[in-house]
Amino acid sequence: MTDTDRNEQIRRRAYWIWEEEGSPVGEDLRHWSMAEAEFEASQEGSYGDSASTEAPAVEISTGNEPARKKIRRTEGP
Repeated sequence: MTDTDRNEQIRRRAYWIWEEEGSPVGEDLRHWSMAEAEFEASQEGSYGDSASTEAPAVEISTGNEPARKKIRRTEGP
């Protein structure tokens, strides 16, 4: 990943954090730092052992009947 891609991802996350907090003035450095820390943590996890970072299977049910199919939990939106 290039520095440009990295910075773009951090910029977008920092902007999202800023909006979630109600667009406060003067908090840009804190938002950038938060986004950068999240980005670095996500990158460290992506290089680790896949067995230890694999999401567990979960059962989905509407409550009316037992779950029939297991799906994997995913991260992100």
